[in-house]
This record gives sequence, structure tokens and C-alpha cells, in this order.
Amino acid sequence: MMNNFQANFPLTYQLLGAWFNDIDYEDITYEEVIENYKKVTKKQNLELLKLELPKLKKELDKNTIDHQYISHLSNIYFENNDDVLKWLNEISTYLEEN
Repeated sequence: MMNNFQANFPLTYQLLGAWFNDIDYEDITYEEVIENYKKVTKKQNLELLKLELPKLKKELDKNTIDHQYISHLSNIYFENNDDVLKWLNEISTYLEEN
């Protein structure tokens, strides 16, 4: 699954790799990243991303995607898959907010 991550989760791949990669240098919160992302992303893509995230969570639960891959992609350290799941739940909440 990790070999096909970009193909299976294209919007998630773009969000994690492009929007979170430099967060340490910008000194902004995860919520602010998502707010900025939502400002420039088409509504259709936001809705598709919201559909991708539950699928990604299932793959993390099954351990077909490793937390280290997500850490590398997002440049955020995660201790394990549970940490990634908690973080994705936080991101999902921010995506749902108006």
C-alpha cells in the first residue's frame, strides 16, 4: 500500500507533503495549516479528501501503512500508528469546521 500511497490517496499525499512539510519553520498550528489549505482548495477536492481520510485510517489500523512513512511525508514525528490516527482525527475535525 505504501508503494501506491500517492495513487491511492492523492489528495492526502498532497496535503501532507506540501502543507505540513515546513510547518516547523513557519510556526503555525495544524489548525492554521488546514484553514489556509481550505482557503485555496476547491470544494470538490475538500470533499474527496474527507473521503480519503477514513480509508487511510483503515489502512493504518491494518498496519499496511507505517507511521514512519507518514512521518517522512509530513515531516512530523509520530511514535506509532496510533499517534498518526490521533493526528488524522484532529486534522479531520479541522476539515469539518467552517
